[in-house]
Amino acid sequence: MQDSNAGAVANKTYYDMEKNADAVLRLFNAYYRDHNHSGKLYEDFPNFFLFKPSVLEGKEIASRGSEKLLLEDAIQRAKARNGYISVSKHRNPKLGYYWLELSVMPFMMGDAVSKDNKGEFFYILTKFIEFTKQNPKIYGDLTAEMESDKDIAVMLNGIGKMATRLETSLELYPEKMLVAYNPKWPVTEVQKLLFSLKENDQDWCEMFFEYLRYVMGKKT
Repeated sequence: MQDSNAGAVANKTYYDMEKNADAVLRLFNAYYRDHNHSGKLYEDFPNFFLFKPSVLEGKEIASRGSEKLLLEDAIQRAKARNGYISVSKHRNPKLGYYWLELSVMPFMMGDAVSKDNKGEFFYILTKFIEFTKQNPKIYGDLTAEMESDKDIAVMLNGIGKMATRLETSLELYPEKMLVAYNPKWPVTEVQKLLFSLKENDQDWCEMFFEYLRYVMGKKT
């Protein structure tokens, strides 16, 4: 469903982190204080946007204890990485209500991977794969057997397709606001990557985890 003209203007306001404070507070008061989860307010704001943690800091927004803790956790985690809070909008079409998922940005290696941030995770994976291709002496080239092994080609192509989920967000925000990783890929960063692969059940992760260990083992 396309946004109306009013909705399009509202969207632009949400995307501007220098001007979206009032819109964010209006949305969060409706959602967390009034517990209103339907209506035009939800139709007019985008499926994904970022805002600064200072917008919520020190304000009494939520009326429920669990939601107060959730918001405070998001504020503190976003501040700790000098980042932002992201809002993802979801809708139950049968019941007609919306719900919000909050995350902190930029996504970093070691963060828990969910359906809402897996695009960021797979985007970073593609950066690591490209790094190994350009620097095969360090960890081995993860793309070296693509032409000779169909399964590896399918896996790496699948990871690349998952990473394209971030394309829309990259049209709105610079990469550094969405993902953070060390482009030199020191061992500590690769260890975080391995842990993230092992600890989540997203598509391709288990297979890529085993393949990465195999390539790195051969290199060693």
